[in-house]
Amino acid sequence: MPTTRLAQVPPGSQDLLAADVRRRRRVQRVWFELAEAAGYSEVIPPTFEYEEVFTRAGTKLASELIRFVDRDGRLVALRADFTSAIARMAATRLRDEPPPLRLSYAGKVYRQRPEGGGHARETFQLGAELLGSAGADADVEVLRTVITLLRALEIGEFQINLGDIRFVRPLLAGLEPDEAEALRTAIDRKDRAALADGARRYGAPAAVARALVELPELIGRGEVLLRARSLASGPDAEAAIERLRAIDALLTEDERAHVVYDLGEIRGLGYYTGIQFEVFVGGAGRAVAFGGRYDDLLALYGMDRPAVGFAMETDALAELLGEGS
Repeated sequence: MPTTRLAQVPPGSQDLLAADVRRRRRVQRVWFELAEAAGYSEVIPPTFEYEEVFTRAGTKLASELIRFVDRDGRLVALRADFTSAIARMAATRLRDEPPPLRLSYAGKVYRQRPEGGGHARETFQLGAELLGSAGADADVEVLRTVITLLRALEIGEFQINLGDIRFVRPLLAGLEPDEAEALRTAIDRKDRAALADGARRYGAPAAVARALVELPELIGRGEVLLRARSLASGPDAEAAIERLRAIDALLTEDERAHVVYDLGEIRGLGYYTGIQFEVFVGGAGRAVAFGGRYDDLLALYGMDRPAVGFAMETDALAELLGEGS
C-alpha cells in the first residue's frame, strides 16, 4: 500500500489521466494548426532559465519563482512566464531575423503560490507573440487570433475585456507607492466610493478625481470610448483612447460583438505599455486568457522592438471541452 505522501501530489500540481490528456492535446492540436496557418512559428524555451530572465522586468513574477541552485552553483528558475523567455530568445538567438517575428508556443509554466489559495503551481499555457510591429493592426491581429482559436474550439460564449494602461497610469502619477496601490485595488474592484475617498485624501486634481470616480462606469462597446475621451488626463490617456478607437474600426462586426472596452482594466505583470486584455468564457469562473502590448520589454534583453501577445490557460480551455472531446 502506498504511503500517504505517495498517494498525493504536492499542492498546486496535478495528475492528468487519459481523458485529461486527450482534451489538452486537442486544444494544442487546434492551436498549432491555426498558428501555423497564420504564420506563427513554434518555439520551445527551456524548462528552466537563469533567474534573471524572469526578474529583469521587475514584475510580480519575481515573488513567484520556483528557484534552485544547480550543481555548478548557478541560480536558476523554472519557467514562470513564456513572454519573458521568448523576449530573451528573440533578443539573442533570433536577433538577426527581420521583423516582424511571429512566434507561438505551448507548454507548462511553474509558479510558487500560497498553499490553499486555489491557484495551481503547475499549469499548461499556449500563446503567441508578435514582435516588431507597433501599429493597431498588430493589436487586432492578436485579438483576432484569440477569437479564431476560441471559435475553432467551438467555444461561442466569450468576452474580451479590453483596455489600455496609458489611460489609467496618469491617474496614479505622483502618488506614493502605498497610495497608488490603494487606488489600484479600488480600480480593480471597481469601488467608486473608495476611489472618491482616495482622490480626496491624496489631493488629486479635479480632472483626475473626476476620471477616477467615473472609471468603474467606463465599460461598454465602442460608444464608451467617446465618453472616456472627455475624461482623458493628458496626451498618454488621449493616445490610449485613439488606439482603442482604431482597433474598434479595424474589427469586423462579428469580432466587435465579443469585445467590451474596460478603461479600468489594470490587470498585468507590470510590463504592459499599451493595450491589455482578459478573456472570459461562459462556464469558467475566472479569465482564461490575457495579453497586451509590452513595447519596452525586449529592450531589457538587448533588442528594442515593440511587441504584443497573449497567453491562454490550456487547462481551463480543456475543461470546457467536456468529457466527450
